[in-house]
Amino acid sequence: MSGLPRKITELGSRKREQILRAAEKEFEKYGFNGARMQRIADSAGVPKANVHYYFTNKQALYDAVLAYVIELWNQALAPIDASDDPAKVLEKYVRMKVEFTRIYPASTRIFAIELLTGGQHLSERLMTETRRWTRDRAKEIQRWIEQGKILPVDPYHLIFMIWSSTQHYAESETQVLAIYRKKKLSRADYDKLADSLTAMVLRICGLNNRD
Repeated sequence: MSGLPRKITELGSRKREQILRAAEKEFEKYGFNGARMQRIADSAGVPKANVHYYFTNKQALYDAVLAYVIELWNQALAPIDASDDPAKVLEKYVRMKVEFTRIYPASTRIFAIELLTGGQHLSERLMTETRRWTRDRAKEIQRWIEQGKILPVDPYHLIFMIWSSTQHYAESETQVLAIYRKKKLSRADYDKLADSLTAMVLRICGLNNRD
């Protein structure tokens, strides 16, 4: 527990959040190589020294931006217990992934661009954590299959399908908006998306969509 007064720790947390949000915009627009710490500081409304106080260098800040969204994605599908209802777990996961895509589209796009360009700036720590998380969830889904709770589907392919379908609306936002002839997707659009994707995933797994 920090010995600093609560107001000071809350202020520090807000500043860090401001820097992360400014960094999202910078990395999305200029990529890792083109991003500049000074522009991030200016956008966040803090001195450059403050940015370096929280993040020692550009790589550390980039890691923090990606780690934030990856952690949210991973928490959306917590460890599965043998007694869990697959329909409820999968529906919650799909809906939360859609919500994170709506709230954090820039981070989603940065992550996609990083992977498409070879992942050269993705830290080994984040990649290792992602591999471990995916392996563990695949094993848990496989147990559902062995228990006869869902149809026999490839657990990895199921996870990949959920990732690609939920993140598509951020990664290919320009294409989606052009097809819909909209400037921006509304909350209702995302709710409808979550309903549709949930129904598809549950149907693939041989589960009925429930209220």
